[in-house]
Amino acid sequence: MSLLFSLMFYNTENLYDTVDDPLSMDDDFTPSGFRQWNERRFNSKVEKLTNVISDIVHPKKPDVISLAEIENKSVMESILSEMQRQGMRGYSFIHYDSPDERGSDVAMIYNTHTFRVMESHPVLVHLPGIEDRTRDILYVKGTIPNGETLHLFIIHFPSRGEGRELSERRRYFAASELRNAVYKVTSQEPEANVIIMGDFNDTPDDNSVDEVLGARKSFEEINNLRLYNLLYPRYKKGLGTTYYKGWLLFDQIIVSGNLLTSTTIDCKPEYADIFNPPYLLYFGLNNRPKPNRTYNGKYVGGYSDHLPVYIQLNLKEV
Repeated sequence: MSLLFSLMFYNTENLYDTVDDPLSMDDDFTPSGFRQWNERRFNSKVEKLTNVISDIVHPKKPDVISLAEIENKSVMESILSEMQRQGMRGYSFIHYDSPDERGSDVAMIYNTHTFRVMESHPVLVHLPGIEDRTRDILYVKGTIPNGETLHLFIIHFPSRGEGRELSERRRYFAASELRNAVYKVTSQEPEANVIIMGDFNDTPDDNSVDEVLGARKSFEEINNLRLYNLLYPRYKKGLGTTYYKGWLLFDQIIVSGNLLTSTTIDCKPEYADIFNPPYLLYFGLNNRPKPNRTYNGKYVGGYSDHLPVYIQLNLKEV
């Protein structure tokens, strides 16, 4: 007998509240700011996000929901309130304020009945010689219904806002910190079940993911202590999660080899996918699909400039 356990990641595209925080660069996302961000737009975005959470593994609901570009705990509370309004009860969340100058953090929502949190903390990402502050990595350790333990890392690497090459060094540092954090876990627990979910702002072939983090793209001869990129097969087919001069697979799910060889958790690359229903897409010139964004030069009221990714695991009794 097996039980489905699902995890998802979604970059929400600037999910800010409407209140100006004097300690962060959030002025654009206020009623009087450049984005004219008001309660109506905020509530609409929260409702849309909750609809995605409800649909992504329908008719079931995700057990773990990891998010990027979340401003603060108030935003997380609004999401949980909307989830409850839509009938998704029994969830809680983990969020730490990071030193990111824009106030943009990662966070995690979890079903308290199927995921019992044992430990959580932020992993600080150091950018030596670089003044810019960036997002923390969120680490969460918890148990799942069959008694096994998962070690989760939720990430959002530095963006390509100044161009790929200028920002590449920052992602190298972030990947190095992530690699060290994973090694700390696996050195103490060689059979650890590690899952990394997030927006790498790089593809599986870029050096930060491929070389620095060392996420393998082949699933032959699995090494339990190595990392494996579950969405690489989708990437090879030309699929992506965000669009810039073509589709880019920035949002990825990476696991430890031990999870792929486990006898109690059935995990395979084909269990991971990109969630891309028509309502998350905008069909523009030549009917070419792109993410249905919240802002596209101006407010257009869509969902996000990224598509979510997810994985469904089959749990076996221990």
